[in-house]
Order: sequence, then C-alpha cells, then structure tokens
Amino acid sequence: MAQEGHPFKGTWRGEITMPGGSQAVVIIMNYDGENITGMINPGRQSYNFTRADLDAPNWTLNASATTRDGIDVSLTGTLQEIGARNRHIDGTWKQGGLSFPFRITRE
Repeated sequence: MAQEGHPFKGTWRGEITMPGGSQAVVIIMNYDGENITGMINPGRQSYNFTRADLDAPNWTLNASATTRDGIDVSLTGTLQEIGARNRHIDGTWKQGGLSFPFRITRE
C-alpha cells in the first residue's frame, strides 16, 4: 500500500454536536514538513487556521481560526485509530464563548 503522508493531512468530515442538533464541518489539513495548515468549510464561507500546534507525543491538535464574520473559533482534538484508514479526531470545538464536542473522520 502507498503511504498517505502525515496522519493529519487530508480532508476530514464530521459534526459538531450542539444543543438542538449537529452542525456539519469539513476541514482540509496539510503538512509541509514543518507546519500544519488548515481550511474550515471550504467554499464561499471558508476560513483558514490562524494557528495550529501539534502535541506529537499525544497526537493532539490545537488550532485557531476566525470566521468571515469575525467569530473566533478554536479546536482541540486527539487523533484516534492512527493506523486505520478511517482514523478520526475527537475533541472540543469552541466558538462564541461556548464549547461543543466534535468528531471528524478522514476521507
């Protein structure tokens, strides 16, 4: 099997669990050998990571972004099932002063 590159690299789809329902989220991440970059909800309403830090021993990602409406967003998630094709990140999404659980799975 061919190698896929850095474990965070790729397109990730999932949901943020909010009161009254879930919100779909898509994140595209890349790794250039030194830094993780990302785009949230690609398309007309996309916004980029302003910062992304990896706690490599624990496979935990901390990232920040600002939406096009000026709302600060941050996420902290830990990579699960790193060797699996359908690895996923579970964590906490913070937006507008509130925290919500989220899960995204790599395509």
